[in-house]
Amino acid sequence: MSFTKGFAVTYREWTDTDFAPVQHVLLATWLDAYASFIPETDIRAYFAATYSVEKLTALLLSPTSKGYVADENGEIVGFERLQYDEKENRLYVASVYVLPGQQGKGIGRHLLGLAEEEARRLHLDRIWLGVMTQNTPSVEWYRKIGFVFPMEEPFTMGGTVVRHLIGYKLLA
Repeated sequence: MSFTKGFAVTYREWTDTDFAPVQHVLLATWLDAYASFIPETDIRAYFAATYSVEKLTALLLSPTSKGYVADENGEIVGFERLQYDEKENRLYVASVYVLPGQQGKGIGRHLLGLAEEEARRLHLDRIWLGVMTQNTPSVEWYRKIGFVFPMEEPFTMGGTVVRHLIGYKLLA
């Protein structure tokens, strides 16, 4: 399945050949967004434990997980992973990251649009996600596009614990 929208960016479901570029997007984005409040050693330790090839393979094969990449001229510049929680009957945007130099082009918004399509397919009325409170630009962006954050929980990355907002966006 392939989707195209402006800026010569193609959106498609991820495959195992995307693991290395997805890892690059995740780590580069995390370092850019989190390094001012989480030590780099903790970021790298969490990354190594959470996004190894083995873990990515398990996510790719999981029937409750779905991922998309944004490809601009052969380079993966964004990644989104969705996780359906059957018990809660919720679709979580577990990851949505766009390389720092590619932000502001609508890539993140388009990836979230794919999450909304998946939620509608599942007959859900909202999508859920979490965001670190200290990641102010992301918190502000999510609020601007309609997310509300009624819950807050701790999130541990490596040895660092940060505040994490949990929220949703109602689908139109």
